[in-house]
Amino acid sequence: MPASSLQLLPRFMDALLGASPAVVYATDRDWWLGRMHYLSVNVADLCGLERQALRERPQLWLERLDGDARDTLLARLDEARSNGKRQLSLHYSLAHRDGSVCHLQDDIVLHRDDAGEVTELVGSLIDVTERQALLERFAKLGEQLPGALYQCRLSVDGELSFPFVSTGAQRLFGLPAQAVMSDASAAIGRVHGDDLEGLWHSVHRSARRLSVWRYEFRYRHPDGHPRWVQGRATPERQLDGSVLWHGFCEDVTLRKQAQLALADSERRYRFIVENVSDLILLVDADGLCRFASPSVERILGHTPDTLQLCALLELLPPDDAPHVQRRIAEAIASDHGAQLEMRARHARGHYVWLEVGCSPYVNSLNGQHDWLLAVARDITERKQREVKLHELSTTDSLTGALNRGAFLGCLRGELEGVERRDTRLSLVYFDIDHFKAINDTWGHAAGDLVLASLGEICRSTLRADDLFGRIGGEEFALMLDGQSLVEAAMLAERLRGKFENVRVEFHGHWLNFTVSFGVAERRDDESPDALMHRADMGLYEAKRQGRNRVQQALAERRAAPEPVQSGKDHK
Repeated sequence: MPASSLQLLPRFMDALLGASPAVVYATDRDWWLGRMHYLSVNVADLCGLERQALRERPQLWLERLDGDARDTLLARLDEARSNGKRQLSLHYSLAHRDGSVCHLQDDIVLHRDDAGEVTELVGSLIDVTERQALLERFAKLGEQLPGALYQCRLSVDGELSFPFVSTGAQRLFGLPAQAVMSDASAAIGRVHGDDLEGLWHSVHRSARRLSVWRYEFRYRHPDGHPRWVQGRATPERQLDGSVLWHGFCEDVTLRKQAQLALADSERRYRFIVENVSDLILLVDADGLCRFASPSVERILGHTPDTLQLCALLELLPPDDAPHVQRRIAEAIASDHGAQLEMRARHARGHYVWLEVGCSPYVNSLNGQHDWLLAVARDITERKQREVKLHELSTTDSLTGALNRGAFLGCLRGELEGVERRDTRLSLVYFDIDHFKAINDTWGHAAGDLVLASLGEICRSTLRADDLFGRIGGEEFALMLDGQSLVEAAMLAERLRGKFENVRVEFHGHWLNFTVSFGVAERRDDESPDALMHRADMGLYEAKRQGRNRVQQALAERRAAPEPVQSGKDHK
């Protein structure tokens, strides 16, 4: 049997193929290193080498190739022969006889016998120099783009490949374009594992529907820094049933980070708004409520939904509404906001005192005041206390503390409120150790200076709702609403440390002093006198055990008291 079917009719084949721009050849399995079966007559036009010379010595063809390129081509051919492939497409540059370089596309068909062994190679050579020049110009344009241009093919058997990738792939994916075109898994394998399934799903959906492919995914860049990549491509069905996409990928890491940061910020602020104890309201230009935080139910007894599109002025007492409305209008006009105290009607009918901070929002497009942000806090108890304090007019001018009568009056009133609210309350008694010695040694002016220093430390340390009273010459008391025995003892210990470390200057001399504390938490149904007595006994025990210490009151009458923490003894 003849070695090549093409050799049966050489003249006919020469006449038929000579008119084609393609050069057709046939060799044995060793390609240009083996024996030439056929070579069309127009080969000289392609490369400047004569047909007869190449038929006698096919190696001349490979000698016109760059050494590295030749080794690569032979390796790819050997791989195709070993892997059972029947087709192979090669692209390489060949030195023309006139000194120019021509770019060739070599499409090879591998003929195999029944055992699968390659018996003959039939190739078609096409000069793609002009196309290569266009591709090079296109590549230069592609280098100016922030991302990468590409063609992606999905074969009928589901194999993904990249026929073309612009040089921008090096910047975007950290991989040479040729590496991606040679092996699609070089890039696909670096897609974040959590995004890979979604990526394949989007590709197959686009292939089925021939719809535009869009997808954002995370990519593990070789430099170690993860990137966000956005891809977009238009598909078209090929004659062989495969799908070819023409697309563009770009790095959207900064934009994605901004989006994620914004989403996280929104979640964080929503969490704050939904859990903050203060009431947050958003009011439009017509005075209608557009948003109310969940805390509105605790403060005013309304659900957020019931206040939607409600005119907030309807919640104010008729006598207060004009004044509040005027203050809000002034705040809007000034662009500086306003702080005001006002009453609002609770869902049950009674009024609640609110401390409200108003901040107008100005639309940057039209300069109009579209919104008013109001942050309100329930200060009902504070206002009630202020009324009582105002009535008693009880502030000690030296220490800033309530005098004995005012403090005890507030204590009794507060204990009644605690009974109704079912909350905790603690009492702290304390006095200055060896205060008489300070007066005797340095005079009453020095004693007054020590008292003033104690008052200043207390006022700067205590909460706004804590009551601070002077119940004797150097004796003081604290009423701590909502504080347990342990919490009160911790506060007392903090004050004790501050007093111990403070130095008071008096006519060039530095005076120091210490304070002893007794702490008691109110028991159920305990009278004010009984609570004060237990706190006083705790103070007495602190004095007995050496002073400058915090002592909890007796848990039971016969129990031995235990100090919370001891400082230096001052006998």
